[in-house]
Amino acid sequence: MKLEFLDISGNQKALEIADFLYGKAPTINGTDLSRDEIVHELHRRNTKKQYCLVKNWTLVELEMSDEARQQIEADGFVARLIHANEVVEDSAGRFPPGYWVRSSLQQKYDGDGFFETRSTIYVLLGVGRHKKVRDDIVYSIRP
Repeated sequence: MKLEFLDISGNQKALEIADFLYGKAPTINGTDLSRDEIVHELHRRNTKKQYCLVKNWTLVELEMSDEARQQIEADGFVARLIHANEVVEDSAGRFPPGYWVRSSLQQKYDGDGFFETRSTIYVLLGVGRHKKVRDDIVYSIRP
């Protein structure tokens, strides 16, 4: 079997996507709680939201125009999201274990490993990465 590699050297967007997915980035801590402790913490927060436990995650700071950022903030969100390479458990069954996921925009995050969007709390397991990237690069990644 002959292996062939895709040459993306002339495609700037492909290079940026590859850098986002595989490039170096500063590490940040999520939570090291056990599953039982996580469930207890979710109940303590008294939220009706679904939860999704993820590994191999990146906290993404979206780079965008000032106008777009102001609109996001006016709607009560922050221009950040989670991109995770591995779903461990999704309480709503939307994503199978082992699948990747990209959250919607941040509603609340205190750096404690519980990243909240409008409908879901993403529980960030272990150590992740922190990257700043253009919004069109992040949103161009599809299953």
